[in-house]
Amino acid sequence: MLCLWCGSSQAGLLAESTRVVFAAGSAEQSLQLVNLNPYPVVVQAWVDDGRLESGPDAVGAAEAAVMPIPPIFRLNPKAQISLRLIATGVPLPADRESLFWLNLYEIPPARTDLPADSQTLTVTLRTQMKLFMRPAKLTSSVEDLPGLLSFALEQGVGGLRLRIDNPSPYYATFRSLEVACAGGEAQAPAADMLAPRTGETLVLAAPLPCAAEAVEVRFLLVGDDGNPVAGRAALRTSASGG
Repeated sequence: MLCLWCGSSQAGLLAESTRVVFAAGSAEQSLQLVNLNPYPVVVQAWVDDGRLESGPDAVGAAEAAVMPIPPIFRLNPKAQISLRLIATGVPLPADRESLFWLNLYEIPPARTDLPADSQTLTVTLRTQMKLFMRPAKLTSSVEDLPGLLSFALEQGVGGLRLRIDNPSPYYATFRSLEVACAGGEAQAPAADMLAPRTGETLVLAAPLPCAAEAVEVRFLLVGDDGNPVAGRAALRTSASGG
């Protein structure tokens, strides 16, 4: 059996959104799924900590904050289902978001029209979606997130680096990130996702041909609805990272 890891845009099973935000006080949410394949599929759904080697019976899945119902179902071609997501009530931090992953494991039917001695290859698809558990009464609004991120340049042994700090209680998922001097060519260091109240340092490909005061950071975050949220920031001063 060959297992391919891919996004929902490549899988035949399509979800109505690319992420799920579980607001505080919500006991249940639903996620619409449709089977775009020309054949029926069996789908297994579970929530875990996102490790690729984990499965529905792993410890991480057993301790997840959300349980999908039904956990296993058949979906005919072009058919839809409303997957129920039930909060399990496990204790979570109250001062920041928690991140889990919704897994949708898609199994196609076996071929029955082949000779008994035929060798076949079954290709399964596993889609992973971010699932955020968002507590009530956080210190800021999620709409404030782009303005809360801070950026600084550090001169380290390996060259110039960009320091990103996320002091907010929200996960910051970057769709794109650019660093440029005014009117100059931009560099695009690879940024992914920054957890609440954490930071990371990215190495820049080349020195910037201007003073730090003239550097601008432009970025796109992924919003709750999956659409891009634009942000801009000037650099703050920072001590050398060594």
